[in-house]
Amino acid sequence: MTPPPTPLRTRPWSAWVLAVVEAFIAYQAVAGGIALIDDRWEMSREWLQRTPFDTWTGPGWVLITLIGIPQALAALVIVVVVVDARLAFLAGFLAGASLLVWIAIQLALLQVFFFLQPVIAVAGLIEIGLAWWWRRRIDARRTA
Repeated sequence: MTPPPTPLRTRPWSAWVLAVVEAFIAYQAVAGGIALIDDRWEMSREWLQRTPFDTWTGPGWVLITLIGIPQALAALVIVVVVVDARLAFLAGFLAGASLLVWIAIQLALLQVFFFLQPVIAVAGLIEIGLAWWWRRRIDARRTA
């Protein structure tokens, strides 16, 4: 039996914190992607030697497409769309996992350590933890 859609007012604090984290990461990913595209940071092109890119334009678009947009969509599912909560916390898990995969690929390809990499990995773990916490709360309500 499928539970009824969860109204926004019954979202727990962990769902709202998850949405805020996702929205913040989406904003930062889009801003960072734009900064890469217009070469605002003047990052070394030597870092791109092991990648298919010659300039930071490609990685900027990849950052926007693979991190910024999915993070924004995951936040919107929580905040705007009144659906079965399972979709929302699945989006939270996937958004967090995408950050971990992003950093793993970045480290493997660039083979350069940047101070933001562990920060982003921790943000991914926080998203996964918040989604898990939300899921546990819903499971506890169903069994009560």
